[in-house]
Amino acid sequence: MAKLKVLKANQGHFDEMIEIDHGFTSNFAYRLITDLNDQDSTFKFERVKLPREAHLSYMRDKDSLLKSWNDASLIYVGELDGVLVGYIAIDAKTLPATARISDLVVMPELRQKNIGRTMLAVAESWALENNRQRVLIETPMRNYPMVEMVLTCGYELCGFLDQYFPNSDPALFFQKRLA
Repeated sequence: MAKLKVLKANQGHFDEMIEIDHGFTSNFAYRLITDLNDQDSTFKFERVKLPREAHLSYMRDKDSLLKSWNDASLIYVGELDGVLVGYIAIDAKTLPATARISDLVVMPELRQKNIGRTMLAVAESWALENNRQRVLIETPMRNYPMVEMVLTCGYELCGFLDQYFPNSDPALFFQKRLA
């Protein structure tokens, strides 16, 4: 396989980025289990095997993606042999000392080939160089492959929010402390 070239995106990359199939396939998902009583509340995420493989649409539509890209602090694209194969969008304005990853997308046929991990490592390096103390990643609770990837990259679950995304999917938030 050719070496992944990661570079800063510009407006000219947006057409290629939007053409990537953003959907994902999974055999697993997470289920939120809550235990609410007078003294305390407990929330637990349980991995469940789906009855069949599910193909799920991305949580943001084209208009939401374009808006988020225009608002992003920085976007990196990954290219193999001059072909755009993925991207990562970083917001460093919303949360103090935090680089928030709103989108990390790789072409479906090239997933699980360390492209996402490489792009995440580039974002972490950028965050360190720009005095960010942590990287925060948001992902739909149903995106099991992404959850597994961030966990293997040293991220830890730090929160969730119901109906977070434009399509009303709940979000899981993972963080990695850098400093």
